[in-house]
Amino acid sequence: MEQNHRIVAREYTHSSVPYHFRWSIVNHQELGNTKGDLAALWALLEAVRDGTIPTEPFTSPFFARASSLGFEDMSKAQLVGLRKRLMKKGQLVRDLESELVGEIRDYHRQIGDDSYRADHSILQEFLRRDSNAIAIEVPVWSMKHSLSGHIDLIRFGDEVIQVCDYKPGPLHKTAQRFTKSIPQVAAYGEMMAQRLAVPLREALDAAKLPAIECCIFDTHSCWRFGAELFVNLWAAQIISGV
Repeated sequence: MEQNHRIVAREYTHSSVPYHFRWSIVNHQELGNTKGDLAALWALLEAVRDGTIPTEPFTSPFFARASSLGFEDMSKAQLVGLRKRLMKKGQLVRDLESELVGEIRDYHRQIGDDSYRADHSILQEFLRRDSNAIAIEVPVWSMKHSLSGHIDLIRFGDEVIQVCDYKPGPLHKTAQRFTKSIPQVAAYGEMMAQRLAVPLREALDAAKLPAIECCIFDTHSCWRFGAELFVNLWAAQIISGV
């Protein structure tokens, strides 16, 4: 484990893939780490830092990876229809003015990347420059759904914990790319909600649910939705891969 005055780091290898967990303790402390969801998140990130998280969800063949999730046998037209219905109901919001979009564009300019499609290593810039950024490459899991995965970026904005997934690619394929990612990112939100609910309930002796917002973003757009969307899609039996 590496540590400096701002960021602690731990390397994980899950399914032969390396993951570089990074946590800005300074940002987290300044945002708050003693009450509510941020305190619960602090407890989770301490476990990740210390290597005390369970290994089974990341090594067992009986656990699916969130990145393998998709929509069950849906045509392109059906996916477009689903996206429009979710937006009409307010369950999915397209936000072109999101801080995530502005910041990731700035980071590309600062490193001189004119493609505006840099790989995921650019996410480290959030921890260096964004005071609302808390951690990157955070492992999460769900015993209930037999799922695991790694969240690209965790922020705290608009009084909610934001579970963010970076999906770079061409502008004309943004909607298609983001739509296909909804099950994956919704699963991240659900797993994070489960992980945070445990310390919240222990501390408050109450069934309080954490406030979590899921974000899919690139240099063009950001789509936002609540973590509860995963349960809704699961109940509708339209998620594949689990």
